[in-house]
Amino acid sequence: MDFNDANKAWAEKMGITYPLMSDVRRQVGKAYGVLFDDPKMADDPKTIPAYLRTKRVWMVIDTQGVVRYIKVAAQGEVQPPTDEMLKVLSESK
Repeated sequence: MDFNDANKAWAEKMGITYPLMSDVRRQVGKAYGVLFDDPKMADDPKTIPAYLRTKRVWMVIDTQGVVRYIKVAAQGEVQPPTDEMLKVLSESK
């Protein structure tokens, strides 16, 4: 979950007018099981950069709080599957 400014810029670029969420306190990531929070990660120089960060994940949660779409990115994937997400969003209206 990106910071508010990153979400705002992406939404403006895509013409999206619904709210996007930022999870800087990592509460949502932990609740949905997408937070790298295994303390063993802090002991390994290869994994410490990811420790206490969320995986690259995209969710669509409707106004009732129901998760309509969730995708955890494959290793190295950085761009969200925009067309797939937009399809889910249009079906959720």
